[in-house]
Amino acid sequence: MKKNPGWFACLCAVSFSVPVWASPSVPGDITAYSTIYSIGIEWDIEGDTNHNASCPVQYRKAGETGWKDFVGLFRVDFYGSYNSQPADRAYNMLAGSILFLEPGTSFEVKLDLTDPDGGSESRTVTIATRRIPSMPQGGREIHVEPGSSGGSGTESDPYHGLDEAESAANPGDIILVHAGAYDEYHFNKSGTESDYLVWKAAGDGDAIFNQVRVYGEHTWFEGLKFEYTSPDDGRGLIGQNDVEDVVVSRCTFSGFNYSITLKSGCAHWYIADNTIAGDKVDFQVEGDFGGEGVELGKTSGHTVCYNSISLTADGVSYAHRNCDIFGNDIFNVSDDGIEPDYGYANIRMWGNRITNAFNHDFSFQPMYCGPWYLIRNQTCGTTQRVFKYRIQDRFLCAHNTFIGMSRLATYGHHILSSLSRNNLWILAGDNGYIWEGLTCSDPAFCISPDRFEPDWRTDVDYDGFDWGQSTYAFKWWENTTRYTDLESFVADVGIERHGIVVDKEDIFDSYSMPSQGHIVERRHFALRPGCNAVDAGDVLPGINENYTGAAPDLGALEQGASLPYYGP
Repeated sequence: MKKNPGWFACLCAVSFSVPVWASPSVPGDITAYSTIYSIGIEWDIEGDTNHNASCPVQYRKAGETGWKDFVGLFRVDFYGSYNSQPADRAYNMLAGSILFLEPGTSFEVKLDLTDPDGGSESRTVTIATRRIPSMPQGGREIHVEPGSSGGSGTESDPYHGLDEAESAANPGDIILVHAGAYDEYHFNKSGTESDYLVWKAAGDGDAIFNQVRVYGEHTWFEGLKFEYTSPDDGRGLIGQNDVEDVVVSRCTFSGFNYSITLKSGCAHWYIADNTIAGDKVDFQVEGDFGGEGVELGKTSGHTVCYNSISLTADGVSYAHRNCDIFGNDIFNVSDDGIEPDYGYANIRMWGNRITNAFNHDFSFQPMYCGPWYLIRNQTCGTTQRVFKYRIQDRFLCAHNTFIGMSRLATYGHHILSSLSRNNLWILAGDNGYIWEGLTCSDPAFCISPDRFEPDWRTDVDYDGFDWGQSTYAFKWWENTTRYTDLESFVADVGIERHGIVVDKEDIFDSYSMPSQGHIVERRHFALRPGCNAVDAGDVLPGINENYTGAAPDLGALEQGASLPYYGP
């Protein structure tokens, strides 16, 4: 396999800033955490005022001998503040993630902090990924149907009412919920870390709830139906404060303003394979920005995957740190696709498809600390912009396919905080810009001062661009300079030296251009064999090493690979 020897620069692009006094790094504490498929690292340091410290990452299963490479940690020096709401502290550290790991497995992570000015140090951290939730084995099956009292819990004589069933249930039991209306209920009893307490649809018809509140930890809700009828707060399933390790799987939600809501202190929820349709029947109504599909409530450790989410304001919102959001099919939403606003380090968003987000696909309003990861997402729509940049730190943006009508990224110069590789930026309309650099008019809501030149945070290259019939490709330099071609933009700004111009009519195997105001059909944007986006990318260790051909392809879908699945 052909490797690009330049990757080991470890996100440390050539600095364009004025030299500062070089203080050595002083390594501090390491914080490590995990989800089912990822490991996150935050390594605090002092010093390194010139920001030239780096940290390559290697990992292996515990007990194995050979090491594997992953993209290195990001140098973070950030203290975000948004509308007079500051971050919890100033961050001076190296931080990042290892993704796409085997669940329930112990790993060794080798971290080699290197600072030319002094303070280099190597450390190895051992940490396990979380296991995929599994149904308990060996427990009882308990049957329940609507009612107020009585019954013995057998299939022929179910308990009459949820109170009776919950009172009799123990960790490891599976309560089969028979068809009928159960209205509102508070689930109070917990399972254990090794044995969930499971509430599962019996399969004889819809087990319908109006609103539930979850107080019990290690509980599992499978195949239930939630329909909005009367709750004043418009919420479906609510995780109460500090509830950990809950599974919500294969449930359906319809008509709620907030379908799934987590409150403060919730952690390590697994929200997968659900179908969510909110209350935004006319999702294209401007200004209808209230309500969420999955509201994580500024909590951490969650996995939100393979859900179908539509007719909400935002699809998934308010991850705090160490969250994985992947494989979701988010469409016809009135605000943003994924909104990790107020989030900190190691929020990872990969393999999602976002179609017809009325406002933005991804929001940075604000990002309190990096890095975030955006990998192999597909977005397409006629009204949205890809990124809502406001306040943001470091992020990795790799192998995404972004398609929109006019301005793909307002405040587009904020890409300068990223490691950007192998993305396709496609302008479908006949006017606008790929990246529109605008000076923020209100420093309470944006980074101040604005930066229009690359610096130590910048590593932007190997992307593909099509600005269609628009006269200009980019607008930059405080809204004063417009570029009609890639070459002059590269020469002036100094990024995308290996970027290329692509033609959307040529690179996709079948492309139907979105038209203004129309609802876009959900689909895959696979590459056509032999087009110039094939083999045009750069190697990122651990992210795209399974490419075929001479080099990775641009965009979300490697040509010839199996198409990904989105939604349940």
